[in-house]
Amino acid sequence: MLTLRQKFSYGICRFGTTILLNVVFLVTFWMYNSDTVDLDPMLNGIGNAVGKLVIGLSSFFFGFLSDSLSSSTAKYGRRKLFIWIGAPLLGLSFTMLFIPHFIIPDGSQTGLFLWLLIWNSLFHFFYGFLLTPYQSWLPELTKPEERVGVSAIMNVTNLVGGAVGAGFSLLMAGVIQESGGVIGNAAIILLSFAIIFSVVEVAMFIPALVTIKEKHVATEKKNIWKELKVALKNKNYVVWMISYAILSIGVTLMSALLLDFVHEVLGLNTTLDNFIFAVLMFVAMVIGFYTWSVVSKKRGIKISLIISFCFLLVWMPLTPLVGKIPLIPPAIQGYIFGFFAIFAISAVFLFPYVIIADIADKDEKDTSVNRSGVYTGFKAIPTNIAQAGGFLLVGYLLSQGTNFDIKWIGPVVTVFLVIALPIMLLGDYDLFKKKPKEKVLEIDSEN
Repeated sequence: MLTLRQKFSYGICRFGTTILLNVVFLVTFWMYNSDTVDLDPMLNGIGNAVGKLVIGLSSFFFGFLSDSLSSSTAKYGRRKLFIWIGAPLLGLSFTMLFIPHFIIPDGSQTGLFLWLLIWNSLFHFFYGFLLTPYQSWLPELTKPEERVGVSAIMNVTNLVGGAVGAGFSLLMAGVIQESGGVIGNAAIILLSFAIIFSVVEVAMFIPALVTIKEKHVATEKKNIWKELKVALKNKNYVVWMISYAILSIGVTLMSALLLDFVHEVLGLNTTLDNFIFAVLMFVAMVIGFYTWSVVSKKRGIKISLIISFCFLLVWMPLTPLVGKIPLIPPAIQGYIFGFFAIFAISAVFLFPYVIIADIADKDEKDTSVNRSGVYTGFKAIPTNIAQAGGFLLVGYLLSQGTNFDIKWIGPVVTVFLVIALPIMLLGDYDLFKKKPKEKVLEIDSEN
């Protein structure tokens, strides 16, 4: 059992990494596609797609490797070792990703592409190197009854970090728009915050590294393919991976085009407009996390996901109508649409950590073998392949000759929701929630 201080120390680790990932997800494609950087959209899509493939492979390999290390012989711990090394290198690669305008000569497509390819790949490599062992640590540190509480701290941390990352992205986009590109003060501000966020990311891991000791975990030499086969025989795991990967294509499309949608469709081009939009999105995420937490405790995670998916199926196809409704200012329509879209999709961001941790814990209870690193790491492969496909699709949609109108992004995203929902319904994501029959048996035994 962890003390409250240790739970908090573990949970806040995600604050800095969430900021970094959100900024990379929302800003990288948009910035490299801007008029001043002006990388060809297809090359931009390829550079971002390769990063997603790298994180998938990195997450799986280092998840397995951290599972295989012995906590008694690894000098810095089987999980901590990766945190000590990965945190500073993740921050460095993040900063380098946002300074091509200081290094690469104007108009050099090859130089810009290679810069994006190298630093985006390194960022995602170290993200998998760092985060998979960290997340794989959760089932070893906690018992099922305290895991929801620790996950709640992680989710609040993710919420705040996500709000900071998304809010900064929107505000920075407004500053860049008003400055005429990634030049002058806008470039200096972007670099300054890249350094600040990198320092914060490293600092957030220090309390956990100092206050939490890795418990002894007996390990034996493992065969990666045998371990993977066991995981892939887990129906709930495979169903969740497939449905989440398909959904991730739509989420990638929406995220990569969000800033363009805000500017071109909603007409929010000033820093103030972007600030108001960012605040509303934060409020929507807070309300969404609270709502889905309450619903999941009463009805279960699966019911919460079904409700959120169904709401998105109705809401997302409305993007062609946003700004077109008479008598309501376009900006207000945009605020309302964004609020409810984020409210619904917040369920998708809330539950994945708990679902994977529960699946890994249930497997360990059934087999007496710890595979949390394999479970946590391998699911990144299909998810990030899907995200890579999403970036390639974005690059294609924005290429010359396609004439894609961004207002149709909602119906495109809906296609992936329609495919993902029936697959998601096949899984059980409430493994430690007592079923009605178990409750009846408990009552009978008490009587």
